[in-house]
Parts: sequence; structure tokens; C-alpha cells
Amino acid sequence: MKKSLVVAVALGLYGGAYADIYAFIDCYYEPVVPPNVDWFVPEFDDYYTVDLYVEVTDGDDWTSSEATATIDRGEFFEHPLGDDTPPMAAFVAIYPALEYDCFYLTTEADPGNQPPYKDPSFAEIDNQPQMRSAVWFDTAPNGGAGTFLIARYTIHALPEELPVTFHVAGENKGIDGDGIWPAYEFTCVIPEPASLSLLALGMALIRRR
Repeated sequence: MKKSLVVAVALGLYGGAYADIYAFIDCYYEPVVPPNVDWFVPEFDDYYTVDLYVEVTDGDDWTSSEATATIDRGEFFEHPLGDDTPPMAAFVAIYPALEYDCFYLTTEADPGNQPPYKDPSFAEIDNQPQMRSAVWFDTAPNGGAGTFLIARYTIHALPEELPVTFHVAGENKGIDGDGIWPAYEFTCVIPEPASLSLLALGMALIRRR
């Protein structure tokens, strides 16, 4: 079942006379991959995905982002065929779990990738089991105004490791030197408290049988 909570509050003021770029996250959803299709991940259970987006208003164009994401339990998912850039669509067709690897994107379209955005360049990158940190960029033009996925984080956490607290903080920049680009910081709990109560009840019922 997909469980999604959109959080759209950034540190700083939003709005003004100039073009803006602000961030929000989709926290969280449970990606669905059919069993025994991806040879590398035959059983895609107990995975949770958080997507980081930017909203770019008219008059600006995304050029770079930096973000540090952490979790207190479980591990960030690394597909054996994945890297830090969006996977090629042709590979996702064969290995569908690859679409939910952890990676970073630009805001410029590239239909050869899935999700369909161009690979970024990196100034810094650091990957650890419970931390992902990167500075990534591309030369404008990069799609102009719109809503764009710029990072995907998938967490693997067994039921006994829940709840997981996910935290991400960073900032974005655009080509408009007078633009407003507030820093952002988001935290979410996976699963939501109500879902966690249902999970605990379900596990208790299983033990009684």
C-alpha cells in the first residue's frame, strides 16, 4: 500500500519579486516491484522510498543542489547495478528494482533514463549505510520552471527495525542571481505513527496464533 505525506516547508521565506527555487519531499511510499523479476533483488519487501523535489518558478533555472540525508535504523538501498545517477530505462525494464536505487538527478529531461532526467556532475559525494551526502550540478539551461525530482532515497528496514527517522537538509541554487533559494530541512518517520501501531497489532496477532 502506498503511504505518502508531502512536506513542503523550507527554512527561510518563500516568495518575493524574483524567481524562486524551493524544496519539498514526498515522505514516504512503499515501492512495488513484482517478485522474482529482478534477478538481483528477487524479493523487494520492507523498502521505503523518499523523493526530494525542487519547485522552480518562472524566471529561474536550477543549477546545483547539496543535500545530506541520514537514517537512524536500517540501511540505504544500493542496487548492485546502480550508481549515483538515474538508471538507464533499458536496464530498469530488466531489473525493475533499479528504479528505486539511491541517486541524484538534474532538472533537464533525458528520456533514456528512468526517471527521465539527465545525469548530474558531482563536486562532492559520500555514501555510507546510514548517510548520503552530495553536491551535484549541471550547466543551465536545465528545464526552466516546473517541479522536478532531484534525489531519490530508498531505505531497507526490517519490521523489527521500525520506526526509521529520515532526515535531509541542504540547499539549491539557480541561474537567477537575484533569486530566492531558501535552505531546507525535513524530517519524517517511517512508517507514520498510525501505520506503526497497525503493524505492531498485526505482529501481535501473528504471535498469538
